[in-house]
Amino acid sequence: MTQARELIRIVTSDSELPRYARRRAAGLESLAATKPGLVCDELEELRRQILPDLPCHSPACDYARCVPIDVFWEYNLTSERRADFPTAEEYLRWLQREADPAAAALRDLSTCDLVPAAHSWLVPAGHIADLSGRSLKSRLRLTGHEPPYLVFVLPVAKLKSAGVMVREPRGVDAVPSRLVQWVSGDVPDERIDQDIPRAALGGIQWRP
Repeated sequence: MTQARELIRIVTSDSELPRYARRRAAGLESLAATKPGLVCDELEELRRQILPDLPCHSPACDYARCVPIDVFWEYNLTSERRADFPTAEEYLRWLQREADPAAAALRDLSTCDLVPAAHSWLVPAGHIADLSGRSLKSRLRLTGHEPPYLVFVLPVAKLKSAGVMVREPRGVDAVPSRLVQWVSGDVPDERIDQDIPRAALGGIQWRP
C-alpha cells in the first residue's frame, strides 16, 4: 500500500474525527496511485481545518519528548555549533566522547522553539523515566531512528507557565511527518498540540 493510501486509511478509520473529515479523506482514494503528493497536500489542508475544533486541555503532569540525534542536530542545534559539525554523525560521535552528553547538548541548544506543533508528540515523563534507548525505540515506535536519544523533559509547571495546551492525537496528526505506522492508543497517554517554546524545558537526558 502506498504512503498516500496509508494516510487515507489512518484518517478514515479514526472514528473520533468528524464524519465530514473522514468522507473528504475517503474521497481522495482515487488519486492515491496517480497523484500521491496532491493527496498529502489535501490531507494537510484538512488537518489545518480540523485543528481548531479538536479539544485540548492544560497539561496535568510532566511530559517528555524523545529526540533522535539527527533531528536535534538539524532542528535544535545552534547555527554556530552546526557549523562545527557538518553531519549529525559527527555531532553524535562528539557527544559520545563527552563525560556528560546531556549537559553538552543543553549548552548547544538553540533558543528557538523546541518543537513545532505539528511534531510535538509527547508522553508522560514518568512512563519513560527508566527506559534505555533500545526500550524507548520499541515503546515509542521510533522507526527510522536508532539510539542513543536525547529526551527533553518538560515539567508541568513550565508547560503551564508557557501556555502550552495538550490534546489526544488524531489520525490527521500522522500527515505532516507521514507517520504511516501510527495507531491510535498504540503509545499510552501520548499527547500533541502547540509549539513548545524553549522556556518549557526543564532539562535534557541522555538515553544510550
